[in-house]
Amino acid sequence: MKTRKLVSLILLLALTMSVVGCFTIRIGGKAELAPSTEVGAKIAEKRCWYALWGLVPIGDNSTDSLVPGTVKKVRVETKFTVTSFLINIFTGIATIETITVEIYEVK
Repeated sequence: MKTRKLVSLILLLALTMSVVGCFTIRIGGKAELAPSTEVGAKIAEKRCWYALWGLVPIGDNSTDSLVPGTVKKVRVETKFTVTSFLINIFTGIATIETITVEIYEVK
């Protein structure tokens, strides 16, 4: 009975750790940030990679290269897409995770 509780506790801890994340996206560019309530057209998308459940970025995690200089106002969304979820199933064992950043131009 004690073994079953220990295994249950380990599985619960593993499940909890698999959904934890601490991701940082550096928002940059010359455009003004719009409120999340404003609607816009998607102009760019980027997948950011992280190690140690989001603590250490692998590669560039900024939006500087995504925002064109001609855009005056943007809205930024970060999300876990279905593709990110499927990638994280396999790479999460090695503590490597992804998140998707989408940039919308707001008029």
